[in-house]
Amino acid sequence: MHEWVKQGYCVGFVTTRGVLLDLDNMTLKKAKWIAKTLLYEFKLEGFILIRSSSNNYHAVFNKYVSWKKITQVLFSRYECVRYAVQQMQNGHLTLRISKKNGKNKPKVLLKVGETNKLIKDYLELYEENQKNPL
Repeated sequence: MHEWVKQGYCVGFVTTRGVLLDLDNMTLKKAKWIAKTLLYEFKLEGFILIRSSSNNYHAVFNKYVSWKKITQVLFSRYECVRYAVQQMQNGHLTLRISKKNGKNKPKVLLKVGETNKLIKDYLELYEENQKNPL
């Protein structure tokens, strides 16, 4: 594959059935706090926290929920609103699982609670991309 193609794409995980978060420009401590707060407040069963790049994190929550519940969760925290607006425009939630423009692949840092639903779906695609990157 040509270098210019590699610089212009990434592989993403897309869903309309569960809560994903892109938590940019914050400490690991704050990202954990937001994820734990949402986990308990909305009974989302579990989450994984992923470092996407320096001071940028992703959270994937386990429970399958409706689009209405997804919007409630995303708009419940100021730190999530920017991501929420971008994703609502698309009609789905997306998180990167591959390298992108010189950024390393996201790295799973922490698992909390159950991981047998949406997290399982995410990790299957994540691990497949680790084995067979584009």
